[in-house]
Amino acid sequence: MAAAAHDRGDAVEISIPPRTEYVAMVRNFVAEAVARQAGVDARRLEDLRVAVSEAVTNAIAAHAARRTVAPIRICCVPSPGRVEIGVYDRGGGFDPARVPEPPDPTDPGRLETEKGMGLWLMRVMSDDHSIATSRRGTEVRLVVHTSSG
Repeated sequence: MAAAAHDRGDAVEISIPPRTEYVAMVRNFVAEAVARQAGVDARRLEDLRVAVSEAVTNAIAAHAARRTVAPIRICCVPSPGRVEIGVYDRGGGFDPARVPEPPDPTDPGRLETEKGMGLWLMRVMSDDHSIATSRRGTEVRLVVHTSSG
């Protein structure tokens, strides 16, 4: 199955199979979609790309745990003063409040931890974020403010 992209006015959407080899393509999709929006500097764009990568990686893991091959949708909605990215999966959902905080990044023991940074990265690399989850799946919304608008 190949990825599919759809353009709805200023909103652009892509659907991908739940496989890790598509994460880099999603990062490029976000860069191209956001490039249309004036006022996003290179550093903020890279922050958003990392945050979206984390959301998509978590969605892929949720799909694997549920053994579903349903596509993962990524939607980019630029508007004056902001860019919003939505990541929609059909995994089993989770309770974000039950996810432990990651270790302090300055703690040398942190280097032994490979997982558990995704939600924290999404939070610190976006200006606003939300997670809506149920047994049917999860919607992650990431927002970066721009200088336009």
